[in-house]
Amino acid sequence: MIKVLIAEDDPRIALLHQSMVEKVDGFEVVSIANTIAQLQEYITLMNPDLILLDVHFPDGNGIDFLEWMRNNAIPAKVILITAAKEMAALEKSLRYGVFDYLIKPIMFYRFSASLEKFKAYKEKVCTQEELSQSKVDEFFNKTVHTEKPLHVGLPKGVDGITLEKILSVLHHHENFFSASEIADRLGINRTTARRYLEYLVSSSKVEVDSLYGSVGRPERKYRLKTTL
Repeated sequence: MIKVLIAEDDPRIALLHQSMVEKVDGFEVVSIANTIAQLQEYITLMNPDLILLDVHFPDGNGIDFLEWMRNNAIPAKVILITAAKEMAALEKSLRYGVFDYLIKPIMFYRFSASLEKFKAYKEKVCTQEELSQSKVDEFFNKTVHTEKPLHVGLPKGVDGITLEKILSVLHHHENFFSASEIADRLGINRTTARRYLEYLVSSSKVEVDSLYGSVGRPERKYRLKTTL
């Protein structure tokens, strides 16, 4: 199992990230740190393979922590997960060798693709006994295949951003939702919500059930499939 340490100052978001990690095979969360001080302590105790790192903490900065990692020869890889969109933060984190950079709010398909890419990288590193130029190029060019983004090849009238928002709502809840309930949550009209939900049904990403309401008429309800 790949050991993951979550570093996030908001406990609710940390638990959300933990639930997302646990949906990806081959990973386990060994600890959650809400401060830089906790993070430094837990790294030495848990020896994680991967750190999911926020930027802003009450006692420090995640970007500065990357420098501390380098100075102390910490071998763990880092996926930065942050609301910070400044180019300077991205450039500095790249200089310190972060494995990936995710901007909140993150979509599960992008999150899981990042973890799968790390797992493939980890497997190649552990099993590779002798390097060839092609293997080196594969590492540096990041040619590991990941899931195709949802916005690629969408039919006319289906927008990738709206689709990701609907998927995010479904991902965070296990119960069925009607088109009206999705529409109310996202501030879109019911017809639009139904069109996107039916597209997800046709794409085998969402399952549907017809439930009877108070007036006796069947209402289609939707839920994210557990095997995406």
